[in-house]
Amino acid sequence: MEALLEAATRPEPPPLSDLVSPELLDQVPQGLSELVALLPRADLYLQDEVQFDLHPTLTRAWCRRGRDGQRRVQTPGNNQKFHGFGVVDWRDGSFHDVIADRRTAPPFCEQMKAVVARSQERDRVAIVIADNARIHTPEGSLLVRQLLEEHRGQLHIVYTPAYDPRSNPIEWLWKVSRRVVTHNHQRTELKDLREDAKNHFRSLRDNPVAVLRHIGSPFAFTLAEA
Repeated sequence: MEALLEAATRPEPPPLSDLVSPELLDQVPQGLSELVALLPRADLYLQDEVQFDLHPTLTRAWCRRGRDGQRRVQTPGNNQKFHGFGVVDWRDGSFHDVIADRRTAPPFCEQMKAVVARSQERDRVAIVIADNARIHTPEGSLLVRQLLEEHRGQLHIVYTPAYDPRSNPIEWLWKVSRRVVTHNHQRTELKDLREDAKNHFRSLRDNPVAVLRHIGSPFAFTLAEA
């Protein structure tokens, strides 16, 4: 949804012909023009999930030379995991998180209700970019279907293909999460890793400028100068 992200950087909604190459106009999803027109009175959010495993993600690390100086990373045979649900405001870097045992519709809906409530307090509607996983769609989840019906006109979810950072740049944020929480970690208990994830998410909530920089938002510079 690069066109929607680009439109959100402009004070007035531009025509789609200004945002999309002419040869691609026939591929524009139905309803995008209406969403672009909503942007002046809407908050634009990016949503995605990240998986945290007790089995660490292995990557290069500085070590002393020689076998005795090598860093040792435990790799438990019985892996355990949990999921982090994140949503960020593309313009101001506001970050909301939910940690859940599984990647299911209930925590996603909990997060959608939170952004709707936030936007309503600002007298705005919520537009959310999320991937097309079944737990996000009304076709795949009765809870999502009920949520969209309950918040008709207040919540608009725009679906993108999975693993497409150009369309949903919040995926770039998880590179930071991997580095901070899971790369070569030394945790042997899932509760300790879960606490690391909570502390990391707390740091993201406290630093919206850094969040915007991580996801490549042009508003990072405006917010930093404010």
